[in-house]
Amino acid sequence: MRHGLRIFGQELVRPVHYIVAGCVGAVLTLLSGSAAGTFVAPFAVPFLVSSLGRAFSRFAHLEREQLLQLPAMRRSPAFVMRRDGTIEAAMGRTAALFDQHGVRNVSEFLQLPGVEPGEGGRDDGEDPVVARICAAADEPVVFSPVVKRWYRVSSHCERDESMVLVWLDDVTAEREAESHRAAVREFQIEVMDDVLGAGSQNSGEERLARLILDSGYEAVLLAQERSDGNLVGRARRYGSTRLLERSEDIYVPAGSRAPIARSRAEGRAVAAHRSDFDSDDAFDRSYPVAPEMRDFLGGRVENLANYHAGRTSIVAFNRRPALTRADLRFLETAADAAQSLFAALDVAHDRDVRFIQAIHGVCASAEFSDEITGRHIWRVNAYAELLAGELCPRTAMCTDLGQVAAAHDIGKVAIPQIVQAPRALTAEEFERMKMHTVFGAQILERMIGVSDNVDSRLVLACEIALHHHQRWDGAGYPGLIGDDGIERAFDSREPAFYQALRPLRGDEIPLAARIVSVCDSYDALRSPRPYKRPFTHEEAVAIVDCDDRSGARAIDRYGPDVADAWERNRDRFREIYDSMRDDA
Repeated sequence: MRHGLRIFGQELVRPVHYIVAGCVGAVLTLLSGSAAGTFVAPFAVPFLVSSLGRAFSRFAHLEREQLLQLPAMRRSPAFVMRRDGTIEAAMGRTAALFDQHGVRNVSEFLQLPGVEPGEGGRDDGEDPVVARICAAADEPVVFSPVVKRWYRVSSHCERDESMVLVWLDDVTAEREAESHRAAVREFQIEVMDDVLGAGSQNSGEERLARLILDSGYEAVLLAQERSDGNLVGRARRYGSTRLLERSEDIYVPAGSRAPIARSRAEGRAVAAHRSDFDSDDAFDRSYPVAPEMRDFLGGRVENLANYHAGRTSIVAFNRRPALTRADLRFLETAADAAQSLFAALDVAHDRDVRFIQAIHGVCASAEFSDEITGRHIWRVNAYAELLAGELCPRTAMCTDLGQVAAAHDIGKVAIPQIVQAPRALTAEEFERMKMHTVFGAQILERMIGVSDNVDSRLVLACEIALHHHQRWDGAGYPGLIGDDGIERAFDSREPAFYQALRPLRGDEIPLAARIVSVCDSYDALRSPRPYKRPFTHEEAVAIVDCDDRSGARAIDRYGPDVADAWERNRDRFREIYDSMRDDA
């Protein structure tokens, strides 16, 4: 009854009934010859018949009317279009959306893969977007650049009909969730690669920062809880070249009301929007941000999200577009994944420390048999890491070389009587001295063979030990290439075996070995020996650039890329030597 009265009330105010009643009444009055307005019936009866008739019809088909109203009420668009893509009919929210953005054709609203915006129609007049929608065997998911949303497209297309019914379902949240899951999976794989390689807590944090920043945040602060309850960490953001910029250490005392402590205090993910507060002061009082963080952002905080897992705390700033619950779930997933992976990185770090202790112990043993003592091997590490940073930046070799370059001369432990000879070596002794490259590689091969899980740094150290006296022009040692062009195994301990083979040359020589070669040459020249004085930086540079004894230039010995890097970094070599002098 209530629905019937409501429908009748709606019909009473419809102008069409008054127009119909006026027209019919006027005709009846005219036909009866009566003066207009003499009788009410000619006007009232048509009005009541029209109103009641339509009201009864609507009431009888109430369910169908409600169904017909659904497309107009949908949040996702539903519309009718022609075969040429022209929007023919849209109601309610869809009509308002299209009017707001000036959409008149489906190709202005949807972007299908392989269909360029504004692409012309086919010969039969059908729009390419319409053709793709109608030809799809399933329900394709497409992007709308107008509203920056993803939609699943459902349609009703009859070959002999000129109109196409289209329903769009907003699946943006699903797409973002899947994208987030994929990003977290990729993050986990990358961090596990770090764990299996030579990863560090810092590299894991940088990967986590990139994961969060790539999801739309302007900056992120990652901190670790210390044993005293205080938090300390650094903020990160992308610079103009997409390289990560880091703040200085930011300290958050235990019990602070800072945003990064909210998740720990409330036991859940926390989000806040400045627009939800009555004033800027109210937001800043509720979520006070450290001055160092505000300076790093270079602007005010519009929104933030905070979550923690274990010792790791995260606060992400200024999500664009605004934060949603899905963003919080993503932050939770990322932090939870990071916590378990960082625990693995801690284990990897302990393993890394033990590796460095072992390799440095082996290198130190070579010092006792060598005429060069003190900090030579550590300086070579530093030089090598410097050049590797230029020649192969952001690669594992850049860090690894700074750890294992020192292993280049460990083979000298096998020939102490020659290394410590207080005189110039005979030709036979010099051939035996050359064997320190082979002996070093054989020692490292033994270390590699101890475990099935091969450490790539030991492989790199082995390459360096074997090849750091090879020369770009082919005048180095040891010989390893046979007449057939195949490199022989270095399992012999007899100099004659290697004398019968030719040395490596050009690109045959590993880059790491060529880098260590120039580093070793410079430091050997700078270091005092029983039979020579230490050369000055300028004298050492001149000899490395062109050896006055043989006439060999740096490019002849180390190759053009290493020679160029050496030339650009000579002053840095001097700084490293001066900071690590044996007499310092």
